Amino acid sequence: MDEVQRQELDLLLYQMLENEASPEQIARLNAILSEDAEALRYTMDFYLVASALRKSTVIPSASLGTQDEIDEQFHLLKIFAEEERVAPSIELPEEEEEPAAEPVRRTAAFRPDRQKAALWVLVASMAALVVFFASIKFLPEREPVAFVAETVEPRWQNGEEGLKVQDLLYNTDEPRILRSGTLEVEFYSGARAVIEGPAEFVCKSDNMLSLAYGRVYARVPDYASGFTVLANGMRIVDLGTEFGVLANVDCSVELHVTKGKTSLVTGRGEQDVYSVQAGQARRVRDGGATVEEIALKEAGFVQRIDTKTQMVWKGQKTLNLADMVGGGNGLGTGCLECGIDPANARGMRMDVYYYERFPEADNRYRTVDWHPFIDGVFVPDASQGPQVISSRGDIFDQCPKTNRHYYVSIVNGTQQSFGSGGPGLALNGVYYGNAESPAIFIHANQGITFDLEAMRQALKGIGILRFESVGGISATAPEYGLADLYVLVDGKVRFFQPAVQKGQFCRISIPLEPKDRFLTLAAVTHPGKQVPAGYNEEHGDWCLFGAPVLRLEP
Repeated sequence: MDEVQRQELDLLLYQMLENEASPEQIARLNAILSEDAEALRYTMDFYLVASALRKSTVIPSASLGTQDEIDEQFHLLKIFAEEERVAPSIELPEEEEEPAAEPVRRTAAFRPDRQKAALWVLVASMAALVVFFASIKFLPEREPVAFVAETVEPRWQNGEEGLKVQDLLYNTDEPRILRSGTLEVEFYSGARAVIEGPAEFVCKSDNMLSLAYGRVYARVPDYASGFTVLANGMRIVDLGTEFGVLANVDCSVELHVTKGKTSLVTGRGEQDVYSVQAGQARRVRDGGATVEEIALKEAGFVQRIDTKTQMVWKGQKTLNLADMVGGGNGLGTGCLECGIDPANARGMRMDVYYYERFPEADNRYRTVDWHPFIDGVFVPDASQGPQVISSRGDIFDQCPKTNRHYYVSIVNGTQQSFGSGGPGLALNGVYYGNAESPAIFIHANQGITFDLEAMRQALKGIGILRFESVGGISATAPEYGLADLYVLVDGKVRFFQPAVQKGQFCRISIPLEPKDRFLTLAAVTHPGKQVPAGYNEEHGDWCLFGAPVLRLEP
């Protein structure tokens, strides 16, 4: 039996062990075993060792499809089988004969050339052996292989109560149908899979997911390499990477690899193996007969979810802070012209009542308990003592004295005309405060602090690289605007633009480190500002942070 024949036999035996052999493969295996005594002995060794290790954790339970992965999975099995086959015979000492006993007759060694007569008996017994191992496959011991790590609004088939966070998934479970919503499963191997409804799936082992239809995005650490997704007869084998799989009801399959590389194994009979690497994608149709290159869908799959914040992240490169001010999660779920009142930290909507407000508040820091990513708000004024700007107690040392007045509140943009100014917000010819060009309208004197660490936790390890924005006073503001803009990180001033006037703007780009916790934006009426009699000191200070985003790791 040469190397090519051995590789073919390995694949057939593995398919039989996993109960995935096609009728053609079964017939081929029977033919090999009937004609080749060495192959038969190899097969007996293979199954005997597999039986002994079936309940051992030494051999991973992932199902692999390429010859390289098969060789790796059964490396230990083969070592044990080869050791048993080539181990030298042990000479036992002869027993001393009793004087009256007949001389001991030693049985001749059983030699290969005498096995031919027994081959047909062994071949006949192979059917019973295959049935035995198939029964192990059909009736595996029930054991947990994964658990539910996160959920976001899952709805299950027929409205039944479905899986919840920390629920266990077993290797003997029936397929589950997720009608809508999103579920993240963590396998005991360390791999994680985000499943989007509608989808039908089952966790076959601690390193394998079977997907009848739907979308799944897998994140696999190096130590869980070999994680496998089965979809419509295709096998996607991870080699330490992140990838998305779309299984359609028409039996076509798409594979999109964002990091690392995978092996795509098509078909059940004559299998083709494709290496698909980061930045590449493939579509498989006609049962594996057609494999074509397609464009990578970078944001085509949900990659991270968070139960606490209901964050659903599809690989977007930025988080929108204006959207958060409007009650959203930074990914477009917020409300335009909604915001937060710094006097009480409550949510608000712009209306005539707010247009006509000229409120005043003390400089206490007020936490925003109802939003996971906004730590708190304040009306800056150093005349009442140190200005606290975080729930941790960070101090804004350079905060000036103000009259503690502000206008409207801190708002996610504005499109309407109000006061004596023009419609909306504008800087450098761009109209801000809408979905396409978001903005935080932060009329002096107000400040807001965002919790960067809470965002990192919701993103499950995705790093935040920098804060970017365009700051200024809107060109649509009334006259006499004159304000100072601040950006602080953990109480330290990282950006300061004094004496900004109507229509003036400045670009802001601040690198952020993993240790940075709080990001604060503040607008303060410029000290010494002069306005005509009858005007409030903060009149015309229509400050905004246009396109305020946190740029994420690529």
